[in-house]
Amino acid sequence: MHMTRIAIPLLAVCLTAAPAYAGSFSFNRASAEKMVRDCAEEGVNLPMKTALAIVEARSDRRFTSIGDLTDIPGMTEELLRDLDPIEEENDLVFNPNALPGMKSY
Repeated sequence: MHMTRIAIPLLAVCLTAAPAYAGSFSFNRASAEKMVRDCAEEGVNLPMKTALAIVEARSDRRFTSIGDLTDIPGMTEELLRDLDPIEEENDLVFNPNALPGMKSY
């Protein structure tokens, strides 16, 4: 019974915090389908062909900085600006909740 008093409020906090990460993904781990879907949900048009090129390119290297995406086929300056990836702990992340210009360092 005592455990229930702790578990229910904790579960409620976790459920309300979950939407903050909806649509966020790592360019190093997400499938091409997830990248395209999550970008579309945020109004960013990431072509499937470009998402597949990201998946293929990461087989040889890890994306850790914004510049790592510039040589991906189909990646334009405009698309890169729309994606606005953030550098986060040796990873590159699409986070629609991040404020532009507020990068994690």
